[in-house]
Amino acid sequence: MSKAAADTLEKVSGEFESEAMADLEAGRKETIKRIESVRKEATEAVTKILETSMKQAESVKRQIIGAAELETRNAQLKALERGVGEAFDLAAKQISAASGAAHEKAIVGLIQEGLDVLGKHAVVQCAAKDKKVVAAAIKKLDPKVKVTLDDDPIETIGGVVLTTTDGSVRFDNTFEARLERMRPTLRKDVAYVLTGS
Repeated sequence: MSKAAADTLEKVSGEFESEAMADLEAGRKETIKRIESVRKEATEAVTKILETSMKQAESVKRQIIGAAELETRNAQLKALERGVGEAFDLAAKQISAASGAAHEKAIVGLIQEGLDVLGKHAVVQCAAKDKKVVAAAIKKLDPKVKVTLDDDPIETIGGVVLTTTDGSVRFDNTFEARLERMRPTLRKDVAYVLTGS
């Protein structure tokens, strides 16, 4: 091989090597650039996933706490309602055990209250145990009022049920009915006594 051919070959070989090295360097830089871009995207994705996970964890935590608070509140309300029910049961027992002048005065008041609602003519029903007290209470009413005592007893712990003489209107003034009507008002008082708030 001649010197000129060898020089040309060496020159072409050098140029090829230079181009190949330049292409390799450009490829290396492009690869590094892509790796950095992928790394950046991966870091952003991981950060976003972590932020989303933290938000979801906080949301779940709030839901759990909210559910626990609601469950606690429901348990408190059930306990309070039980306490209120027990207080009303106790009051009903004490009222049903009342006797004497105070009991008769209460019956007169219950009848009079019923007459204020129904008018001056009514039929009164009561428990069998209260017949004598009710009969005595009727005698103490204003003579202008016409009240008759029904012979059929009703199931009640005490008090009276008044009905118009034609039976069209009924006024339940038994102790149970009065306690039930007063329950919403008294519930707050009983709750205060039981819980202090």
